[in-house]
Amino acid sequence: MAFNPLTEKGTPLEKQIRNWKQLVMAPYPKQLVDAYTRCRIILMNGIENEAAIFSHQFARQSDNKELLATLAQIRRAEHQQQITVNYLNPADATILETTIAYEQVAVDLTSYLARTEPDKYVKETFDFGLLEDFDHLYRYSQMLDLIEGKDPTEITQNKTDIFPGRPTQDHHNDPILRLREHYQKNKAHPISKVNILTLTAAEQQTWMFYKDHGWEYGSPELRQLYAEISNVEEEHVTQYESLMDPNETLLEKWLLHEYTECANYYTCYSTESDNRLKLLWETFLNYELEHLRIAGEMLKKYEGIEPEQIVGKELPTPGKFEENKEYVTQVLNNTVDRRLTVGGFANKADLPADWPSYRYQDLVNAYGVPSETVVSLRIASTGEELIRANPQLVGRAAQFRIEALDANPAPNTAGAGLEETEPMVNRALGPKQAMESNEFADMFKK
Repeated sequence: MAFNPLTEKGTPLEKQIRNWKQLVMAPYPKQLVDAYTRCRIILMNGIENEAAIFSHQFARQSDNKELLATLAQIRRAEHQQQITVNYLNPADATILETTIAYEQVAVDLTSYLARTEPDKYVKETFDFGLLEDFDHLYRYSQMLDLIEGKDPTEITQNKTDIFPGRPTQDHHNDPILRLREHYQKNKAHPISKVNILTLTAAEQQTWMFYKDHGWEYGSPELRQLYAEISNVEEEHVTQYESLMDPNETLLEKWLLHEYTECANYYTCYSTESDNRLKLLWETFLNYELEHLRIAGEMLKKYEGIEPEQIVGKELPTPGKFEENKEYVTQVLNNTVDRRLTVGGFANKADLPADWPSYRYQDLVNAYGVPSETVVSLRIASTGEELIRANPQLVGRAAQFRIEALDANPAPNTAGAGLEETEPMVNRALGPKQAMESNEFADMFKK
């Protein structure tokens, strides 16, 4: 049944402020929580973070006292929502465990959005990012096993495959190539607008989490892996946010943010298996319905635009979590060789010799990449990389890791197996490179 949030009655704003005991609920038990319940919590924290960041930016660009006062009131209520959602995470979850969950969010969220996306160009952009997050899940899984002795399926519950995607060393692109063509605000489908904002919020949260927490591990290999992948997540934020129309006014963007929050809370409520959290999602949906109503009234008052002109009348369901193994395998088989061009895509075999990302990769990958080191370490430790996927994929892991590489692979690229991987350190740093590396290190000792 269609759900039009613009005609629903929400919780009055003055009834949305909660006391401290109401604010902080008991966290979920990590051993018992459903994987997709955890994913919903992670996603909604990201959605609320994006709403807060946007609201503050809006406030810094307005001198309208009514707008400033309204934004401040709603921002306070949404801050409380974000605290409640984020604090559902348990204290005994390690950073790596949470990271695996973040990447499961990225893989299954992006898959669902791509499958439901009406715009072919936007879908192609989603599919491109999907294979990168899919590979991140695989790389972090090697270290979860090595550092903490845990199998990633303890977290993913076998709902998401652990398998190589487009190799992470090839995710490092000339920044300009990440920029996509934006939609036209008066022509784009509301589903596309919500899908893009939802994915931007999720990737933004992942980027912030990795750069803010990766340093908390002592392992230099793991610290470097977080540093490397956080750079890719920043690229993802650039990629997805560039799909938005910059000609949308701040009031239009505010309405779209509130609409996106409604859409995601509604999806969480309608799909949640935990009754306690189902009630929470319903409560916050009712809060957001009022925020949406207020934003719509402001849009009509100051710009004379009806909210339906921006978001339509039927709420999409962007944050729906379900298994996407078949879809991911299909995208992997069909697009692993796809690369970025200015505003578009091309197969790697068709790239020119002066493709801008070659130069960028030569710089950042000069002494090897952490995402290959972690695979080499897992192979050296156990004789094989860690794979958790269907039998049809398992035997093809090395193929995707090696054959999908760009023309200038990193010097420490992991081999297909133990025999090819053992001399990796020697191949990664020759005598001249080792000397230069030591000289570089000496600069920081002086």
